[in-house]
Amino acid sequence: MNNENNMNREFSPSGEGEYFDLRAFFLKLLAHWWWFVISVSLCVMIAFYICLSSTPVYQVETKVMISDTKKGEIGVNPMMKELGLFQGNMAVENEIVELQSKNLMREVVEELDLNVRYVREGFLRDRELYNDSPVKVLVDNPGEIRDTSFHVLLDTANLVILMNLDGEKMWSGHYSESVPMGDYNLSIEPNRKVTSKEKIRVDLSSFRKTTDVFSKNLNVQILVKNTNSVLVSLKDAVPARGIAVINALVKRYNQNGIDNKRIVSEATVEFINERLDVINQELGTIERRAEDFKKTNKLTDITSDAAFVMERKKQSEAELMKLQTELDVLRSIRAAITQKRAEEFSLLPENLGLSDEGLNAGITRYNEMVLRRGKLLQSASESNPIVIGLNSQLQGLKKNIQETITNVESGLLIKLKSVEKENASVNEMLTSVPTQEKQYRDIARQQELKENLFLFLMQKREEAEIAKLIYVATAKIIEDPSAGSAPVEPKKALIMLVGLFLGVGIPVGIILLLDMLNDKVRSIDEVKRALPFPVLGDIPELSQEEVTLLRENFSLSESMQVIREKLNYMLGEKACPVLLVTSGVPGEGKTLVAAHLAKAYARAGKKTLLVGCDLRNPQLHSYLHKDYSRGLSAYLAGMEPEWRRLVHSLGENLSVLFGGDVPPNPVALLSSDRFKTLLEEMKGEYDCVILDTPPVGILADALTMVKQADACLCVVRLNVLPRGVLSSLRVLESEHHVTNCGVLVNGVSRRIHYYKYGYGNYYNKQNR
Repeated sequence: MNNENNMNREFSPSGEGEYFDLRAFFLKLLAHWWWFVISVSLCVMIAFYICLSSTPVYQVETKVMISDTKKGEIGVNPMMKELGLFQGNMAVENEIVELQSKNLMREVVEELDLNVRYVREGFLRDRELYNDSPVKVLVDNPGEIRDTSFHVLLDTANLVILMNLDGEKMWSGHYSESVPMGDYNLSIEPNRKVTSKEKIRVDLSSFRKTTDVFSKNLNVQILVKNTNSVLVSLKDAVPARGIAVINALVKRYNQNGIDNKRIVSEATVEFINERLDVINQELGTIERRAEDFKKTNKLTDITSDAAFVMERKKQSEAELMKLQTELDVLRSIRAAITQKRAEEFSLLPENLGLSDEGLNAGITRYNEMVLRRGKLLQSASESNPIVIGLNSQLQGLKKNIQETITNVESGLLIKLKSVEKENASVNEMLTSVPTQEKQYRDIARQQELKENLFLFLMQKREEAEIAKLIYVATAKIIEDPSAGSAPVEPKKALIMLVGLFLGVGIPVGIILLLDMLNDKVRSIDEVKRALPFPVLGDIPELSQEEVTLLRENFSLSESMQVIREKLNYMLGEKACPVLLVTSGVPGEGKTLVAAHLAKAYARAGKKTLLVGCDLRNPQLHSYLHKDYSRGLSAYLAGMEPEWRRLVHSLGENLSVLFGGDVPPNPVALLSSDRFKTLLEEMKGEYDCVILDTPPVGILADALTMVKQADACLCVVRLNVLPRGVLSSLRVLESEHHVTNCGVLVNGVSRRIHYYKYGYGNYYNKQNR
């Protein structure tokens, strides 16, 4: 018994444990099948409408090969790679960022006039026109366009009418006439012949908004890892427009790359021209010195004795000149990179013939990142994370270039000292050469040095000029753009599946929510788990016209007979049992049960007395349509000396004693010795006494009579009794030690109840 009680408490709804009856919940869902029919039908219809009314969106894709811009990196210094100046797919990822930039997309928007949309309105959805529009709208100042929409009405007479979306006429005229729109003017131009009246909606939007829309729908990603191939995709409702946008995007990207190379070449030419002006002036000065020296000293030729020595000196001076030239160029680059300018990062001259390939590659990489930073600053601020990242990389590159220049300069100085030492030894051999001749050779050497430097810079300038004229596309489309055979949006199968899921899920959710909010007892199993008393039987949910003793109800009568037999088995051979009928809260049908139970005992040949002990809210008279003003309360209060005069006969073997008027002290009356004596007198005259008592869950009246009763019948009505009150009924066992106690479940579903009693429904209909 204790184990059973523990099990009941474990799964009780009192807070000590939780239990979910899946079968009962499933049956409840089946009971609300029409909810599911309505919900599924409605949700599927809505999903179907969404599929029909949604504009199909296609995904245009193309494959693009980004050319290798690092072909000159074969001889890159390993130290440069260790410093992280050259990193695999970094260049491709940077190109992806540029392809996805809003600046590039805006150029495409302006080129294709994508901020002007032509729409033919339909019943379910609108169809956007592109090249098929009958008219074309031209704007004289597109930069001032604000979000505007209007209708264009056309007829075969070339009459054009503009109307706002509210149907109000804005303008009427003919093609090519100027239409004022505030900050700008527009004109309607024919795009194709109009054969009948047409109505087109024109949507004008700003370049910024249109750019944001297309940029959001653009996606660029690496096609295959460790390759220069990228996949460019664009979602658009018009496949032809999507193809045009991708082609224009790649074209603009290539043109911008060519422009960047031209800018670098022009900067290099400008730098070389500045150096040529300086060297030209120095060369003129040296040539005049040589001429003046020869005139002054009357020198004509070098003596044959010094021919060999002079040849050696010439070679050493040539090497010395080469080293000094490279040093001069190197220092010029250092001056350019360290020069304080308004712009922190500026372009450096390239391809100046430096012997160190790593330094050349570093300068090229630096110039590429300077150009990329300049483009980003057109649409972003200095605080942008990408700009900050580029600044950090440029600072690192500048530092690496400066360090490389220092290292290269150190190496050149070492070589220069070695050559100067050799040249000094040659000079010692020329001690016999006349001083005038020696001085002249010094002047000639300086002259030759400047001439060679001048010729070198002239060559590099020509190379830079040629580079300005060589246009090599960076990106190449290797697979023509295609929109595929079917739209990617809307996903009709998914929408229909979601609609079906919601159609099923909404009723389930509502029912589950109602169950969660419902704190009432909902099933017989729940009663069995919560109470230690046996369930003696159940009665179905009855209508208002069925809750009277004056009308026979088969199912109710059968239930009472079953309960009567179970009570007799529980009581044994009790001569005159006193049966107490109570409930947890009002409205559970305890009075109805008490009345029909008394009727069942009377039918069994038992002289039965039904006593209305609910002195606070007497309801027994309502089932019998009798006067109740004088009853049990009058007798217990001493107002009536003889209780038998208050008893009403209801037929053979059945009598009733109503509660009477409501007294001020019902508990005191029911717990009095007069009431105990009354029960003893009743047991002497009747075979069975049934007490209709107040609810035990909220009042103490019934608890005062428990000890006077031989058995207690608790009525629990489904969907009426709160779970907390159900648990409080345990006090009958725990505190009052009631042993002969049973439970009757009221309000059971008719379907379940009739299933238990077979043909009850048939007989019930026959008795009506």
